[in-house]
Amino acid sequence: MSDIPVAEAHTTHDGAAVRWTEILGLPEIAELRRRRRAVTLGLGLATVGLFAAFIIAFAYFPDVLGTTLILGIPLSLWIVLGEFMGTWVLVGVYFRLSRTYLQPAAGAASLAVTSAVAAGAAITEERPA
Repeated sequence: MSDIPVAEAHTTHDGAAVRWTEILGLPEIAELRRRRRAVTLGLGLATVGLFAAFIIAFAYFPDVLGTTLILGIPLSLWIVLGEFMGTWVLVGVYFRLSRTYLQPAAGAASLAVTSAVAAGAAITEERPA
C-alpha cells in the first residue's frame, strides 16, 4: 500500500494536479468496484468451497474413496479430476463474467473519468514545474 493519502492531489504527466477522491466518488467507478467485488468474492468462495470439499472427503472418507470404483477407476481419482475440471470451469466463468459483466462497467468508468478530467471537474490548478 502507498503511504500517500488518497485525498491528496497528485501531479499527472502533463503537470496538472488530479483530485482522486472526486474520481473515486464517480458513480461509474463505484459500480465497477461493486461488480468486481461481487465477482471476486463469489468465485473466491466457490474455489474455497471446492477445495474444502476435497480436503474433507479425503480426511473423513478415505476407505470409501479408495475402494469405490466407477468404471474401474477409484472414486478418489474421480474427485481429483473433478477438482481439476472445477478449477477450469471457474476460470471460464471468470472470463465470461469479465467480458459480459465487468467490461461494460469498466468502459463506463473509463468514459466517466475521461469526461470528468476533460471538463476539468477532477483537476485542480496547474502546478509549477
